[in-house]
Amino acid sequence: MRGCSILVFAGLCSLLLGQNSTRKDLRVPPSEQAARAGSHVPWRKDLTAALAESKESGRPVFWFVPTVARSPMDRKDVVERYLLGGPFSWPSTIALLENHFVPVREVPRGELQKRYGLLRQRFIEPGYVILDGAGEVLFQLDQITTLHPEWFEAPLRRLVQAPQEGFPGAPALREAWESYRAGDFPGVATRVGQTLALEPADGVAAEALWLRGAAELRATQPDAAHATWRELAQRYPEHPLASKAKLETEGHGPFVRGFEDYLELPAAALTAAPVDGSRLPGVYDEAELWRRSVHFLLRMHDGTGVYRDSNYDFGGSDSLPNVWAATSCLAGMALLAADARQRDGRLQLAQKATTQLRELLLGIRGNAERGAWLALSDSDEILWARAYALRFLAAWSRLHERDREALQPELSRGASALFALQPETGAWFHEYGNPFATATALQALHDAKRLGCEMDADKITRGLAALARSRTPEGAYSYGATRAGRKPRASVAGAAGRMPLCELALYLFDKSDQERLTAAVTAGQRHHELLAAVRKYDDHADRHGYGGFFFWFDMLGRAEAVTHLADAQLRAKVAGELRAIVLDLPEFDGCFVDSHELGRTYGTAMALLVLDTLDRVTR
Repeated sequence: MRGCSILVFAGLCSLLLGQNSTRKDLRVPPSEQAARAGSHVPWRKDLTAALAESKESGRPVFWFVPTVARSPMDRKDVVERYLLGGPFSWPSTIALLENHFVPVREVPRGELQKRYGLLRQRFIEPGYVILDGAGEVLFQLDQITTLHPEWFEAPLRRLVQAPQEGFPGAPALREAWESYRAGDFPGVATRVGQTLALEPADGVAAEALWLRGAAELRATQPDAAHATWRELAQRYPEHPLASKAKLETEGHGPFVRGFEDYLELPAAALTAAPVDGSRLPGVYDEAELWRRSVHFLLRMHDGTGVYRDSNYDFGGSDSLPNVWAATSCLAGMALLAADARQRDGRLQLAQKATTQLRELLLGIRGNAERGAWLALSDSDEILWARAYALRFLAAWSRLHERDREALQPELSRGASALFALQPETGAWFHEYGNPFATATALQALHDAKRLGCEMDADKITRGLAALARSRTPEGAYSYGATRAGRKPRASVAGAAGRMPLCELALYLFDKSDQERLTAAVTAGQRHHELLAAVRKYDDHADRHGYGGFFFWFDMLGRAEAVTHLADAQLRAKVAGELRAIVLDLPEFDGCFVDSHELGRTYGTAMALLVLDTLDRVTR
C-alpha cells in the first residue's frame, strides 16, 4: 500500500496519477520533556569505551542498536522512540541496566557493522546485542515491535542471574496492577486513589498516576488518560515516567500506539528463547489467539468505534482519517467474524466482553453508514476507506439476515461512492493507479453485487480491462497501472504477493479461469519468503519492491483466492500451509503486526480475517 519510493518505480510513477498531498503536517516532533524519554538510562556513547568498562567491571555490555547503516526503514526515529518510551522509561528496567550492564547506544557503521553482522535485512531495527568484555556476543535480539516490561527483562535477568518475581511494578501498587491485568479498570482507579491518599514516595506516586492513565486509555477514555498523564508530567517532571507520559499524550509513545501493554503472560512467553524479535510461535493455540486478539481490539478503539493507532501517512496527513476508517472497517470485519464464532461456540468470551464487542460493532456500523469519519478532500487513501466500508457492511448483511433489507440502501450508496472514485483510465487508485487497488475495488463491488446491488456495467468493464491490461503473459501484474497500448512489465517473483488478489478479482467477474487462479496462488506460495523477509520493515525493502505493509494485505488476498480453487485437494493443502504460516507469526502477547506504521490493530485484524477465511475451506 506504499507509494513509489524506490528507484525501480521512479519512471513508472511519473506516468501515473499523482498524489493530491504528501505533506506530513502531523509529524510534529516531541516536546522537550517528551524527548527526554529513555534518557534516565546511563547510556555510554561509544562501544569501544563500553567494552573496556565491561572488561574491567565484569558487567556485560547492553548495546542498544536503534538502526543500522543503509536500512530501508522509513521511520527510524519512531521505532527508536518506542523503545526509549517503553522499556527504557520503565523504572525496573532502568535499574536492571544500570546495576547489571554497561548500557551503550550507538548506530553500527563500517567495520563495526560488518564484525557483528548488523546489516540491512539481517538485523531489522530496533534491537540490542549483549557482549562480554572481549566483544563476544552473548545474546542478540532484533525486530522488537511488541513491548512489555516483564517480557523485555526476562532474558536479561536470566543472563545476569537477577530473578524477578511477578510483574516488575511497585509493591505498593500490586493490587492495582492485578486489577489492571484482570481488566478491572474501575478497580484500578479505586486502588490507585487509595495509594495516593497515603502520600507515598514520589516514585510510587508517579507509577500510580501512570497506571491510572493506562487503565483509562484501555477503557477507551483517551481524554481522561491524557489528563492523568499531564498531571504526572507536571507533578513529577524528573521521574522517567513523566517523560514517557508526555510522549504518550503527544501521540509518540508505544502504549498509546498499541505496541506496549502489561497484561498477564503465560510462563512460556517469559521462559522461551525468542525466535526473532517479539514473535513467539507455539505458545498459543488458535482459540487462544482469537481470544487475545479480540480483547486487544476491544481495548484499542477511541470510544467512538474508530482506531487511530496507525500513522501511515504516505498520502499526507490529510489522508490519515481515511487510513483510520479503513483500519476500523477491517477491525470491524474481524470482530464480525469473532461475534459469529461467539454465537456458535467456537470462541469463548465473558459476558462483559461480548457486550463490548456488539456495542463496538454497532459503532463501527454507524460510522461506515454515515461516512462522517472520512476526509473527502483526500484522494490518496480514500479508496481503502470506501472499499473496506462496503466490505464491512456486506459482511454484516451476510451474517445478519434480519438487517439485510435495512442495509440495502447503504450498500448501494457505498457502491456508488466507490464507482465515483474510478477515473477514465478504469484503474482505481491509492496515491496512483494500480492493479491491487483496482482489484480491491472490484472485490468490494462483487460483495455488493452478490447482495443484490445494481452495478454500473460500463465502469465494471473498464475496471476489469484496466486490471487485465496490467497482467503479463506469465500472469504477473505490474506494480502500477499499465496504460492502454503499453505492455505490462513485471516478474512473477516480484508480483507474486499481489497476483492472487488481482487474479481473483478477474475471476469473480468471469474474466479469468481456474488455471490462471491456481497459477497465481501457487506463485504466492512459492515466493512467500520474499514477503516474509521484510515483514517488519515499513518501506520497500528489497529489489522486488516488497515491504512490510504488503504482508497481511497479500496474505488476505491469497487466502480469499484459495477459497475459490476448484481442486479440493489443492485447496485444502494450500489452506493448511497458510494457516500454519499465520499460527507461526503471533507476537508474544497473542496479537499480530507487520509494518509498524500500519499498526497492530491492522495486523491483528488482518491475521484474524485470514484465519476466518481459511476456515471456510474446512467448514
